Amino acid sequence: MRLTTKFLWSLTLLFTLVLFSSCEKEEANIVIKNQEEFSSKDQTVIGQRLVAQVLEDDHNFPIFKSENTGFTEDLNRYLERLVQTVAISAPVVNRNDFEWGITVIDAPDIHLFTAPGGHFFVYTGLLKALDSEGQLIAMMAHELKYSDDSKTVLSLKDEFGGVAMGDILLGNNVASIDNMALWLRDLSYSEEEVQEADQFALNVLCPYLYNNEGLRAAIMQLDEVSEQTVEWLDRRPGTDKRIEALEIRLEDCGSNESDFADRYQAMIARL
Repeated sequence: MRLTTKFLWSLTLLFTLVLFSSCEKEEANIVIKNQEEFSSKDQTVIGQRLVAQVLEDDHNFPIFKSENTGFTEDLNRYLERLVQTVAISAPVVNRNDFEWGITVIDAPDIHLFTAPGGHFFVYTGLLKALDSEGQLIAMMAHELKYSDDSKTVLSLKDEFGGVAMGDILLGNNVASIDNMALWLRDLSYSEEEVQEADQFALNVLCPYLYNNEGLRAAIMQLDEVSEQTVEWLDRRPGTDKRIEALEIRLEDCGSNESDFADRYQAMIARL
C-alpha cells in the first residue's frame, strides 16, 4: 500500500511539472511577441485575421461589389496585377514571404493603407481621384514600405499589446480585433517615415517603364482636392516637403516613360 501511494504521488508530481512547464512555455511565447519583432509568417497570420475582420465589418468597410460581377472581377484582377508588380521588385524584403493582395472598399474616402503581411485596402474615392495607373502604383509602392518594414504590425503591438498579438497567433478570440482594423485605417506616420517611404517608392519604380513623376503627381493632385478631406495625405504629413524632395530625387531616376493613363481611365470609368 505504501509503495502504491508513493508511486501515485510520483506520477502526480511528474504530471504537475509537465503541465507547469507547458504553461510556462506558452506564456513565454506570448511574452516574446511583446518584446521582439515579428517574423514574416507571424505578420502574415496577423494580417489574415485583420483582413477577415475587415470583410466582416460592412459598416466601416463596405466591400466593393458591382452589379456587374464581371467588372468586379476585372477590377480586382487589374489591381492585383499592380500589387504584384510592386511586391516582386528587388527592394522589397518580404516579396516572397508575404501573401500580397488587395481589397477595394466602396466609400468616397481618398485613402489607401496596408495590413501586416502585405494586404492593401484601397478606397473607390481614391481610385476616382487619380488620373493614371502610374500615380496609383507609385502610391502602392510608398504604402508597401510600411508593411515590408514591419511598421504596421509594430504599431498594432504598441497600441494593443503583445498579449493581444500573441492571442491572434495562437488562434484565440481577441476582443479588440475590430478596433485593430480601424487603427490600421487611421494610422499616421511621422514625416521621417513618410520621406523614407517616398524614397522607397522611387527605388521600386525607377527601373520599371512607369513615368517617374507618378508619386509627385499624385501628391500634388490630391493636395488640390478641396471638397473633402484627403485621409491619405492627412496621415502621411509634410506634403510641401515631400513634393520638393521628390523633385530633387527624380533627377537620379532616369528617363520618364508612360503613366498608362488610358487603360486606367477605361477601368475606373466603370466604377
